[in-house]
Amino acid sequence: MGAWTWQFVLERLRAAGHTAEAHTFPGVGERAAELSPALDNDAFLADTLERIEREDLRDIVLVGHSFGSLIAQMVADRIPERIAHLVIIDGGIARDGQSIFGRIPAHIAAKRKTLVQTVNGTEVLPFAPAGSLIIDDPELAAWTHRQLTPHPVACYTKPIRLSHPAGNGRPMTYIACTQPRYPVSAGMHEKVQAMPHIRFRPIAAGHNCILSAPDLVADELLALP
Repeated sequence: MGAWTWQFVLERLRAAGHTAEAHTFPGVGERAAELSPALDNDAFLADTLERIEREDLRDIVLVGHSFGSLIAQMVADRIPERIAHLVIIDGGIARDGQSIFGRIPAHIAAKRKTLVQTVNGTEVLPFAPAGSLIIDDPELAAWTHRQLTPHPVACYTKPIRLSHPAGNGRPMTYIACTQPRYPVSAGMHEKVQAMPHIRFRPIAAGHNCILSAPDLVADELLALP
């Protein structure tokens, strides 16, 4: 996925008077031409930090959806002084020394490893079929599927480095997609609810809510304390 997946939420946030932008990581989405073997979570983090520094962004409500939530948490770990509020949408709570494949259910990780392909000399995971996007509207699911790109597998296999607890002392909200629940995140909602420093907000939408339920997502973001 890329910044394009946020367009419906961004429209609503901008209509409410906010400055709202989305970021595409190198090698995926709108930047698929940049795919290379050098890409992993550290490269995605460096690219995001470079944009924040270059544009001198401050007092940011930093929102990460699904995989993007991992990079958002790494950003907050490195530059908390720039972050006003960290929002995770149906992602995992990152832990130092853990990879994504080390966090998600083992049987799902094992299945995904069998799907690895090589594109332009880079090992990647292929994009999901339209039927697995958890988007009820078939036209929206098909439109989404046409724009998906492969993702560097190193982002799933390489352990990440964090020096601080989740959120690094910044206000933190977790938006949980509950209808239906995403099998990859099995148990994560309960784990988050047991973390008192994280504000937990369930919404009646599927995992790709930024596409399928932009009103619900925008409402939650606009209601942040």
